[in-house]
Amino acid sequence: MRMRALLLLPSLVLGCATASGESRAKVDEGPIVIELFTSQGCSSCPAADAILNKLAKAGSLNGRTLAPLAFHVDYWDDLGWPDPYASAGWTERQREYAESLGDKRVYTPELVVGGRTGMVGSYYFAVAEAIGSAPKPTKLTATATWSQSELTVEATAPSGAPVYVAIWQDGTKTKVPRGENAGETLAGDRVVRSLVLVANAGKTAKKTIKLDSSWQAAGAVAFAQQPDRKIVASVLLPKQR
Repeated sequence: MRMRALLLLPSLVLGCATASGESRAKVDEGPIVIELFTSQGCSSCPAADAILNKLAKAGSLNGRTLAPLAFHVDYWDDLGWPDPYASAGWTERQREYAESLGDKRVYTPELVVGGRTGMVGSYYFAVAEAIGSAPKPTKLTATATWSQSELTVEATAPSGAPVYVAIWQDGTKTKVPRGENAGETLAGDRVVRSLVLVANAGKTAKKTIKLDSSWQAAGAVAFAQQPDRKIVASVLLPKQR
């Protein structure tokens, strides 16, 4: 099922998104994982993409450190433009959230905060409120070693919550010739290219993840997610410069 977002305030939300302030998070806190389910085939999505891009560049909102992620879903691909970043796996992830959140639909743009709250991703005030009220995840115990062709992560998962790693790409640009966004050049940050299970609940494990050279991987985040989809621990795994 598809639904277009009607709550679009692009000129207002972009101004607000830059006023995030400097992060004051404690060292034992992890970033709040925010996930935008989006598609280049949806005309309502660019406004939400712009908000996520702004939050990604700011890194925080009102002292809350953020780990924004953009998951491109594939259920718009048959309507004129196949999104090059879309994945059936990301669509399934959104469906799992719909079930856990008690929502009978999936739609774009949807943004999920901390695995706990879903809302229209282009409605900045709802996004900001959800981030401000989200429980603070603990800082996950994890280390990362980057090379040109792979990322090796070692992580200790808390009891009851396996650890996953999401690898993202920044600075994507796509000229869209067809579909609802025909003629537009769409820019995206934090576009998820890989999501991998690293450690089962209560275990310490190491995982080496191959990096496709076309990804231009810019960073990663590790997070522990309970079966009820709540994210309880997290840590950013920046690429070494």
